Amino acid sequence: MRLRALLLLLLATAASAQPDRPAADSTLSAVTVTAARAPVATAEAASRVTVIDRAALDATGASTVADAIEARSAVFVKRYGPGGLASLSLRGTGAAQTLVLLDGHRIADPQLGQLDLGLLPAGVVEAVEVAHGAASALYGTDGIGGVVQVRTPDAGEPRARLDVRTGAWGERGGALLLAGGGPRLSAVVAVDHDESTGDYLYVDSTRFDPATQTVGVTAPRANADVRRDALFGRISGEAGRWRGTAGLLATDAERGLFAFSGVSQARQTDRALRLWTDHAVWLGRTRLRVGGLAQVASLRYFSPASGLDDIGRTRAGSLRIEADQAIRVAGGTWHLAVGAETRGGRAEHPSLTDDADETALAAFASAVGQHGILRVYPAVRADRVAAPTGETLAALSPQLGLNLRALPGLWLKASAGRAFRAPTFNDRFWQPGGDPGLRPERGWTADAGAATQTRWGLATLAAEATAFASALSDQIVWRPGRFEDGFYWAPRNVGTTQTRGAELSGRVRLDGGRTWLETGALATWTDARDRTDPQASSFDQRLAYVPDRLVRADLALGAGPLRLDAGLEHTGTRATASDGSTSLPPATVVDAGLSGRLRLGPAAAALAVRVENVLDARYAIVRQYPMPPRHVRVRLTLTSL
Repeated sequence: MRLRALLLLLLATAASAQPDRPAADSTLSAVTVTAARAPVATAEAASRVTVIDRAALDATGASTVADAIEARSAVFVKRYGPGGLASLSLRGTGAAQTLVLLDGHRIADPQLGQLDLGLLPAGVVEAVEVAHGAASALYGTDGIGGVVQVRTPDAGEPRARLDVRTGAWGERGGALLLAGGGPRLSAVVAVDHDESTGDYLYVDSTRFDPATQTVGVTAPRANADVRRDALFGRISGEAGRWRGTAGLLATDAERGLFAFSGVSQARQTDRALRLWTDHAVWLGRTRLRVGGLAQVASLRYFSPASGLDDIGRTRAGSLRIEADQAIRVAGGTWHLAVGAETRGGRAEHPSLTDDADETALAAFASAVGQHGILRVYPAVRADRVAAPTGETLAALSPQLGLNLRALPGLWLKASAGRAFRAPTFNDRFWQPGGDPGLRPERGWTADAGAATQTRWGLATLAAEATAFASALSDQIVWRPGRFEDGFYWAPRNVGTTQTRGAELSGRVRLDGGRTWLETGALATWTDARDRTDPQASSFDQRLAYVPDRLVRADLALGAGPLRLDAGLEHTGTRATASDGSTSLPPATVVDAGLSGRLRLGPAAAALAVRVENVLDARYAIVRQYPMPPRHVRVRLTLTSL
């Protein structure tokens, strides 16, 4: 009855609304600032880049950055349930091998080496960029599989936006964004709140049901609640040849740690505060840019059953200075950039040997050159990471990318580069098991492909195909073993992996004025294998939790103020054991939604109803973390025009 009432309300909204066509997905003409550290059209970049803008975030109904990436990119999101950890896998790599940036600054936890994107709310985000392939030549450590950059809103024109959302299992939340100012000084502030009990039913296959004399008991998920809060602020100004901005992002989350079998009382609290600033000034024909970020974070794990109440604290900071200039050489135009970066981190945790800290220095140079139909993207970076033990890790990361406009609307791409990942604090200092002498992971990655964009009458088309390959040595793997002081897990430089694969994507928009249709799809095939020890049972087996294929598709149909959306996600087989003996079956999930938009003078209201998991699939992305059955989510959005 509630769903029927909502549908009637949507139809009534449409009947009384003024015509207001929703914004098109900018994937068809997107610009990236991640692929070359300078604005470049995605079709003209040297490798694949996906941009998920604000219109796409709204269309997917994303509540977090993880939701958006899962719906509109080729990144596999490894989810430990809807409110649990959401980590990334790009081109067969793990979460610690994919760099996450916030407005150009790295924000991964220095102790864990990764970031839970389920804790970053979409309400304080303007766009998300995913750059595929090696990125160490531009950004340093961790950029083996690629880069995910989260871009926050700029003030721009004065505006206001309010989101209110609700759903099944106690889900409710909202976001408010306010922006204003003038050409010299402007500011934007946003808050976001989200909470859910997460207590949907699942089948515990480890328990025996005496009533039916079968294995498998249906029960609600216990201790699966989550609460997330975020505060964002940004101020920007300009005077003469100077432009500057400063931002703040504070997040606070608490969640129960669900246990598949039995009842867990363990809870986790995550808090983080990030402050960053960027400034640019023109000195003649040269632009000088200076920026930095400071962050403090804490993670508390509390378990009444075990008596543990541990709090880990981390601090990290970075400072970067860069000069760039455009010049003409031999009939071509080059944009040259050189710079240096320093960063540091510190972690305190009861399980670390001592207060772990490190410092890093880097020098880098990159260029974007254009000679007629050819674009060239050379880059190189030298990193030096120093640990308190006296160990020093050094890495030189070169990279070369090419883009050739072979025909009008057709671009050929190729890139190759070296990448590395320095060991995390946990890898080096966790007790028992940490090894301060671990070597960094190093590898090569290469890709080649073609992209096209064209327009035929009312139709606009964009498509891209990419083939990629990589090889990684000295992979850091945690394995169980018996040592002099006991049996425990410990990290070792034992891994060699080889990955190959392909990515295909396309998007079409038919624009008939009041009526329009837009559809997009992407498919990935990934073959990532362990090539470490021919005598081991894991040799030539697929890496754990790297799906062999991933298919995602979306469809949107608009008629006046009404919009109908549908989405599909198919996740292929995921190995769950290093020897390939166990795996999770493929899973296919379908979503559908209907929204109506009403113009009210200087404002607009949009009501959206979305049915997720329409086919009521019972599946898990990670073993023993069941995902939600079919459910309904409702969102009301008010925006100023």
